[in-house]
Amino acid sequence: MTTYINCSYMNLPPDKLKLLSQYDNDKKWELVCDQERFQVKSPPSTYLTKIKSFYQDQGGVSRRKKRIQDATQVLKNLEISLRTNHIGWAQEFLNEHNNGLDVLVEYLSHAQSDVSFEVDSVENGGTLSDRGKPAERSMEDLTKSSSSSHSHGVSRAALFTHVSFSFHRITTLGSKIHRKSHPSNQRDDVHVCIMCLRAIMNYQSGFNQVMTHPRCVNEITLSLNSKNPRTKALVLELLAAVCLVRGGHDIILSAFDNFKEVSKERNRFEKLMEYFINDDSNIDFMVACMQFINIVVHSVENMNFRVHLQYEFTHLGLDKYLERLKQTESEKLQVQIQAYLDNVLDVGALLEDAENRGGVLDHVDELQQHNVEVRGRQKKYSQQLTVVSLKQRNDFFNHCSFFSVSSGLKGKKPIQTKFRMPLLNWQALKPNQITGTIFNELDDEQILGELNMENFEEQFKTRAQGNPTDLSNIKKKAVQKAPSKTSLIDANKAKNLAITLRKGGMNPSIICTAIETYDQQALSLDFLELLEHFIPSDFEMKLLLNYEKDGRPLEELTDEDRFILRFGKIPRLSQRINTLTFMGNFPETVKRLQPQLNSIIAASMSIKSSTKLKKILEIVLAFGNYMNSSKRGAAYGFRLQSLDLLLETKSTDRSQTLLHFITSIIQEKYSDLANFHTDLHFVDKAALVSLDSILQDIRALERGMEMTKKEFLVQDDCPVLKEFIKTNSEQLESLIKDSKTAQEAYASAVEYFGENPKTTQPAMFFPMFGRFIKAYKVRTSHCFLIMPQMDLIAELKKRQVKPQVREGKDGALEDIITGTLT
Repeated sequence: MTTYINCSYMNLPPDKLKLLSQYDNDKKWELVCDQERFQVKSPPSTYLTKIKSFYQDQGGVSRRKKRIQDATQVLKNLEISLRTNHIGWAQEFLNEHNNGLDVLVEYLSHAQSDVSFEVDSVENGGTLSDRGKPAERSMEDLTKSSSSSHSHGVSRAALFTHVSFSFHRITTLGSKIHRKSHPSNQRDDVHVCIMCLRAIMNYQSGFNQVMTHPRCVNEITLSLNSKNPRTKALVLELLAAVCLVRGGHDIILSAFDNFKEVSKERNRFEKLMEYFINDDSNIDFMVACMQFINIVVHSVENMNFRVHLQYEFTHLGLDKYLERLKQTESEKLQVQIQAYLDNVLDVGALLEDAENRGGVLDHVDELQQHNVEVRGRQKKYSQQLTVVSLKQRNDFFNHCSFFSVSSGLKGKKPIQTKFRMPLLNWQALKPNQITGTIFNELDDEQILGELNMENFEEQFKTRAQGNPTDLSNIKKKAVQKAPSKTSLIDANKAKNLAITLRKGGMNPSIICTAIETYDQQALSLDFLELLEHFIPSDFEMKLLLNYEKDGRPLEELTDEDRFILRFGKIPRLSQRINTLTFMGNFPETVKRLQPQLNSIIAASMSIKSSTKLKKILEIVLAFGNYMNSSKRGAAYGFRLQSLDLLLETKSTDRSQTLLHFITSIIQEKYSDLANFHTDLHFVDKAALVSLDSILQDIRALERGMEMTKKEFLVQDDCPVLKEFIKTNSEQLESLIKDSKTAQEAYASAVEYFGENPKTTQPAMFFPMFGRFIKAYKVRTSHCFLIMPQMDLIAELKKRQVKPQVREGKDGALEDIITGTLT
């Protein structure tokens, strides 16, 4: 008889539930049994009664350690229940009768204040019982009123003033009430309590309760004062997830305003930056910190507010510290740092650009207007005054960073156009940046001598001649059953190990023998990487060995404990697993890296050696100088990112772009250049390569080979190690040689085009050519067609990037955290 198994009661998000429904009944029953085995069966009231007793117990210091240990275990069991029990259990925990969230927040507040109150009491001659109850009530009332004010639309400035004033009243009550002025000790109960809150936040109803709770996010934020970097990383992941939800950004800033007052910071985020700069030994915390800063600053749509937040971190030394971190070997940290730098709003550059555009035009307009007025009043002196006026304008240009006699470059004269032309807002290279680049070999004046520019002027002249430039639109584009047997290891670790061993489908003895003999055929790479997480700590091994030494029967230990005991007895276990993993990954890694190096080399060499590309850039330089020189002076070269502006510069009637016009000129006058892009090889593939990541992977291969050779020295009778080293050492040397060639070819190409190879990655350099080629091909196939209005709108919409707003749903927190970490 077939039995239908309904798994809808299991606490799973819709996508996982859909996947589960596709399994056969045997597989479903196995998973159900797994869940039954590891679920804690106690009702919510049991946990809540115990947790309340921990923070209501005002026992002496001697009892505190035992109380913390007991509380930690209760919280661990609660976290498992919240995460694995059906959703009804969690709803019962959170309902109005149990108020589970209030209890956890109260415990977290108590746990964090425990140590600081003890220190404060000693300093002030008091005892632990002298807690400032009235002050605590004032702080709670303040937080509630702040939340209420926020929900009624009070401005950020008014709310901050209210918070500052209220906290000023509190701090005058005495030093004993600064309950978190000292960082709390590294204690597991705080960490596990926050894990419970994370489990709650993964339910839609629980997340909503946390978001509306007057103290919860504040208490989570104050947990940054923990000395445990794992706890701080966990806190920052949660805060980053909250920040991405609608309305969450304001809640996070309010929480850090509260943190500033309670921790007596001079500036908001001061402690966060202090920990980020000083706690540099834990890479996970550093990644979480950089990710949080990224989200807090760059998830804001308002440009002025983004600049304000950006300056807060700059003032605290973030920019200088990121300079020091640029050479970090952590790819995750590099990604976060680069994301921050890519989205930074360079206010100085925007102001300089605005001044250049507005100031120069205004100056020229003033001179021209002055000429008109003088010509009307004193006609007989008009010709003389015009000459003087033109001389003034030329002198003005000659005194800017437009050309230098000392550079050895031929001076370029401003081009006088019949109509005022729109500015091509490129980034011009300075004369001292031209030496040794492709631009030193270009002659744009010869191009202008070969072309009739009257048609170009007619099509691209500005609509209203003489009108001042509108600077209001200058913006930077902004670019989630207890086991009956004895267990001595952590319950979560045991659970995960049981799943891993079942997945491997191998006898534990065979697994350990395969590791001892370096048997790559017996152990898959995925399984090895999973096993690495279960290498026992010294403490765990001591517990198990003492159990064995005492003569107690091993049969009474769980299967997982017996495996850990056998597993941990393997000599140099960590080195063996690392060596096996390296040997297994080596062929695939080389196979992945070699084509990437080849594409970098080919793309770099073809771009640098293309004479057709050189001529194309010469034409672009000519048109840009024709448009700009009367206002800005002639440029000798330009940054490659300026090529994107050819698509944004429109003709007078908005029917075509500057690139469109240049393309038609190339087909008409320089047909031999029309297929210039066929000279450029592997540009698209090179654009997808991270050269730094490749070099890191190769250094890791070198370290792995050295590790393997050391293992062979210890076990020189192992034929597997001997054969691997003999076969692959030469291949690694070849890969290292190609990596040096790629670095040299890439650096040479980047410098040839006036860019800096230290700050310009292939993912930035090659796409500039890729976008230009793609746009050129499109314009070639539609050279004499007008772009439809709908296509133009679609293109603009495609270019506009807005921060994603997350909506709450069950499982949403994990989705957000997973999304922001990848």
